[in-house]
Amino acid sequence: MAAEIGIGLVGYGGIGRMHALCYQMLPLAYPNLAERARIVAVATASVASAERARRELGKHVLTTTDLGALLAHPAVTVVDCCAPTGDHARIAKAALAAGKALFCEKPLGATPDESARIVELARVNGLTGSVNFHLRFAPAIQEARRRVTGGLLGEVRGFHLRYYRSSNLRRDRAITWRFSGPGSGVLADLGSHMIDLTMHLLGPIRAVSARTATLITERPGANGVPSPVEGDDVAWLSLELINGGYGTIEVSKMVPGAGDDIRIEAYGSAGALIFDTRDPNGLEVIEGIGEIGGRRIATLSRTMPPATLPSPETPGGTLQWHLASIASFIDALYRGVSPEPTLTNGWLADCVIGAARQSAASGGAWIGVDED
Repeated sequence: MAAEIGIGLVGYGGIGRMHALCYQMLPLAYPNLAERARIVAVATASVASAERARRELGKHVLTTTDLGALLAHPAVTVVDCCAPTGDHARIAKAALAAGKALFCEKPLGATPDESARIVELARVNGLTGSVNFHLRFAPAIQEARRRVTGGLLGEVRGFHLRYYRSSNLRRDRAITWRFSGPGSGVLADLGSHMIDLTMHLLGPIRAVSARTATLITERPGANGVPSPVEGDDVAWLSLELINGGYGTIEVSKMVPGAGDDIRIEAYGSAGALIFDTRDPNGLEVIEGIGEIGGRRIATLSRTMPPATLPSPETPGGTLQWHLASIASFIDALYRGVSPEPTLTNGWLADCVIGAARQSAASGGAWIGVDED
């Protein structure tokens, strides 16, 4: 019988419930995992969320509003942080200080300094940690990584990544942590994914020039009273890679008709690739400088690590990418290897976000990415 690790889930909003669903699916989708993961405790910010977790996960799960009670639970060996970004540093440091491994939603911290302290605390305590950049686990992105590593692009020349949603268009959408407070705004929320994918696929980032905009400056706050919005709705980044390539990232929650629309284009001296979530089960590659157009590679549900459900030959989507990310983390824990993405990967993405914010504040000046 497979060994079992206890998960302490912190936060039970949309992403927390997504993680909870994944842990419940793991035994069916990944029956060969040598180590099973089971939620044994959930800590939330409100009594109502704790009660919802109790109803949905069962009375055998400790549900509480006290983080200390979760950390003191004898069966908790991993803390899965799905709380608002501004709370990540507090929760991560408490988990690591309590001797728990850490699985944290992106971005790792609200600032590069916060992230650096988390990375250092994990190192000093000899603990494992990972950031849930789940887009890395889309089969098409995994295929892109294999092909880029194998020389598909040659010398990287240019790239363009975009991530669009329409979720901020409504002026009556109420103020939450996504609009105000540390780590709020689209640059941290969507931009962290695109920055990580840029580095994951194409290489380290040397410098950034950025502009951001808050297009709706007030939203309903407590009791419907208009409150100022601190976070950005749109961010535009120009990037220089250490290897010399140049490209752009655009992230926005103000695009009419957009759902969760991501597009990645990259080209180099030898070839090119295109991924688009409107066709999430395939990757377009152009191999050779004489080729006009490209060919589509069907990737479907062929995630790594491989799942048995759904079948590798059936179409997949976001839920499976989260599931594969969590399965990869659990597998790395069992094998005693560093999980990917690492906490350091999260810190590196936050360094770029920090440089982008500094650039936007200075009117778009080029800012070097400080990784000291």
